[in-house]
Parts: sequence; structure tokens; C-alpha cells
Amino acid sequence: MKYIKRVATVMTVLVITLTIALPLFAQNEFAATLEVLNSGVEVQRVNTDTFIAVQLEAIVGVGDTIRTDETGEARITFFADGTDVTLEPSTEYRIIEFEGDDDNFQLTVEVLAGQTTHRLGRILGTNSSYDVETPGMTLAAQGTVFSIRVEDSGRSGMLVFEGDVDANADGQQADVPPAFGIRSAVNEELSDVVRASTFDELDAALDGCTVSVTTLDDVSINVRLAPSLDAEAIGFVSADEIDTFVGVTEAGTWYRIPFDDNFAWVLSSTASISTDCAGLRVFADDFSEAGVSVTTDNTDAVDSNDDSTENTED
Repeated sequence: MKYIKRVATVMTVLVITLTIALPLFAQNEFAATLEVLNSGVEVQRVNTDTFIAVQLEAIVGVGDTIRTDETGEARITFFADGTDVTLEPSTEYRIIEFEGDDDNFQLTVEVLAGQTTHRLGRILGTNSSYDVETPGMTLAAQGTVFSIRVEDSGRSGMLVFEGDVDANADGQQADVPPAFGIRSAVNEELSDVVRASTFDELDAALDGCTVSVTTLDDVSINVRLAPSLDAEAIGFVSADEIDTFVGVTEAGTWYRIPFDDNFAWVLSSTASISTDCAGLRVFADDFSEAGVSVTTDNTDAVDSNDDSTENTED
């Protein structure tokens, strides 16, 4: 009996030792600590098929997938200096690679769906990297705070709040500074880098806003290559054909519209923009679609600042 008790005591000590040592080993071997901010968080361990609910905290490692449901929120912290990522509801996220130590490391993660905010607690050294893969583009950060959104279609968007982030997609590269954003659909080129502080603003800047335009009498509106009456007129449209603006000049009188599979400009003082619009993209008054130099003296505009021409059609 004494022998059995002694064996039992040894086994108990061994179990306690392993229980303590395993998290320590995992923290060094793997990547991060997962903290549940709001219930509804699950982890799928590498080489397994089942998601396991996490109630408070867990260690997560390379190959693990973390997801949140419609109410779940989580924070994953990689280092003691506060390098972390926050997962919002309905998000799926995976740790792909982690090598090195606190000073020099290569960290690659993937946002599969939903929205995340990434915070790097320091400026990364030349031997360190923090890369984020999405279905639409790959992002490389240096001492940065930025958010990523991946839609159901895989279209991926990013907003930068601090530092710079390098975006790559389909052989293209773009540097995105603070207060700007970028977007890319799956297997498509990067969008323009546009000023935006929310994803609604990013979408409005790139997709435009719903509008209605009216004109006096039976006239059509000239469409020009640049926001100037001195720019070349390349066609005309009737007011009821214009339903979207994709930009406005700093002066607020010329509007960019989709035209013949490209973009062009119209002058209007009667435009009504949807109240749901988060804000049109703003262009310089001397901007030109064709790169031609034009002046911006619009003092001879007609029809209450509408650049219009008489419509000869019945």
C-alpha cells in the first residue's frame, strides 16, 4: 500500500509539473496568448478538425485558427511589449509562421474573414517582419497600427492609423501612410490609395456615392477630361443618366463620374448626394484624367454653374 501511495504521489507531482511547464513551453514554442474579450471565441489546433470553445484565456501557436462568432471578440498578444491583434465579431484568423525571438522575429498571420486591428508595440528592426495575408492582398507592417477587413467575397481592405504599411497584390505594390486606406478583390489589382479613417469612408472613396442631378430646361451636361472648362469635352450625358459620383474637387463644384469604362468630370451646382455617403474622394482642382495640363478658371460656367449644352434630340 505504501508503494502504491508513493507511486500515486509521484504521479500527482508529475501531473502538476507538466500542467505548469506546458504553458511555459508553449509560450516559447508557439506564438501568443489568446484572451477572450467577449464570449464566442473558438480555436482549431493545428492538424485537427474540431474547433474548441475558449472561455477566458489560452495559448495559441503556429497553424492554429481562431474564430469569433457574431458576438465574440478576442485579443491575441505576441510579445510582452504589447504587439497584439484584436479580432472583432465574425472573424477568422490564423497564425502561419513564427520564428525567432522577442528581438528578431518573422511573424506571418492570415485574416480569412471579418475585421481585425493590429498594433505593433515597437519599430521593427531590419531582421524582423510582421506580415498579414488576406484573400485580396498581402501586407507588411513596420511600427504600425492598422485595421483589416475581409468581406465574404474575399475582397480585402485596410486602413492605416499609425506608421506605414506596404500592400502587395497581383504584382503591384503600394505604400499606405497614416489616415489612408487601400482595397483589393481576389486576383485583382490594388485600388488607389485614398484618404479614409473608416471602412465606410474607404468604400465611398472607391465606389462613389449615389446622387441625383437636375438641369434647367432640356439640356445635357458636358463631360470633360479634367475639372475645368478649358479641358477637352469628350461627350455629354443627360442629368438623369448620372446616378453615381466617384469624386469631387477641393472647390466642390466639379464631380468625377464613371464614363465609357473610365472616369471623367462634370460641373454641377444642383447635385444631391445620398445622406448615406460617408464622403466623396477629394481631388485637386487641377487634376486631369488624361494627365493634360489645364487651368481651373471656371468663371464662364453656364446654367447656374452647370457645364451644359443644349440637347438637340427630341
